[in-house]
Amino acid sequence: MSPVKIGLLLPYKGVYAPLSDSIDRGFQVALAEYGGKIAGRPVEIIRADDELTPSVGVQKFNKFVQLDKVDLVAGVVSSSVAIAVSELADRGKVPMIFANAFADEITGKFCSPYVARTSFSANGFQYNSGKYWASKGIKTAVTMGPDYSAGRAFLGAFRRGFEEGGGKVVQEIWTSFQKTRDWGAALSQASNSGAQIIYAFYGGSEAVQVVKQHADFGLREKMPLIGDQWVYDEALWPALGDLAVGAKHITVHYPDIDSDANRKFVAAYREMFKEEPDVSAALGYDNGKAILLTFDKLGGKMPEDRSRFISTMRGLNFDAPRGKIRFNAQSSALLEKVYLVEIVRGADGKLKRKFIDEFAGADDLPGCTKSF
Repeated sequence: MSPVKIGLLLPYKGVYAPLSDSIDRGFQVALAEYGGKIAGRPVEIIRADDELTPSVGVQKFNKFVQLDKVDLVAGVVSSSVAIAVSELADRGKVPMIFANAFADEITGKFCSPYVARTSFSANGFQYNSGKYWASKGIKTAVTMGPDYSAGRAFLGAFRRGFEEGGGKVVQEIWTSFQKTRDWGAALSQASNSGAQIIYAFYGGSEAVQVVKQHADFGLREKMPLIGDQWVYDEALWPALGDLAVGAKHITVHYPDIDSDANRKFVAAYREMFKEEPDVSAALGYDNGKAILLTFDKLGGKMPEDRSRFISTMRGLNFDAPRGKIRFNAQSSALLEKVYLVEIVRGADGKLKRKFIDEFAGADDLPGCTKSF
């Protein structure tokens, strides 16, 4: 029986390599749950590195479709790459299922009947975070992040929520993505602003450098660095050491979520990889699980009209490690919950996340003009 072919497009090298490895591992856990088959057909994963570069992503997407003859493409971390391949998917009528790629435009301006997102939008994740911190007595903030589509989307959403909640972003500081090594100038600007907190979005090696230099500047007490799950990603803890202790951040997943779906996922991940899953692993699992559930509903076959794959996925409603996943009319998964956690040392001396609070995710921004 011929295999179901899935192209997995991720930046396996460079600043986001740790995220990609975790997404890939989470995808493998979902596949193992199905015994590597769907409706009796073996599932073949073909991997490619997009190098966090839109032109490379386009090249690899075309190879998947033209040479590898994949049924669909999954993965993608960078929103810039995602926007580029969204247009290809729409034009070529090839399903593209994003595992990350949070820019609002993906299910707004660049929405397509051939594109779905199993993660969530930037607005869905960060808007209510802004409102939350404003409600907790934080009145002034500096935002700081990489100057590219995802950074602008995440921190823009935080600002909208924070200011609607009564706070004020007194300064927005943007750093060159993949080029900045010294954050001294940015941290000096933040320190001189007089704001109560720095709210940041960074990931991978950039997050490590920002957290370390923030501490070197003596700002940990004066101006806490608050952010999301990527600034304080579990994969970065060995590099951060004690600097991670006490850090508060928002996340969509942590290993101690009290649900059957999460306990099953965490146990399977530990069994396969001998370590705790980080949030990117959970997102990779969600990506794989949604794809496999959709194939299952379609009897293991890709419909001749491939938009039916996306419309079938849009009808899913399932329990995932992070909570209930359902999709909106533009095929973007919604966030049932966002968790606020603090990194602490457990009784065994190891770092872990402690639950502090939770709030609902927000809706996607409007902007999709295509008919589905």
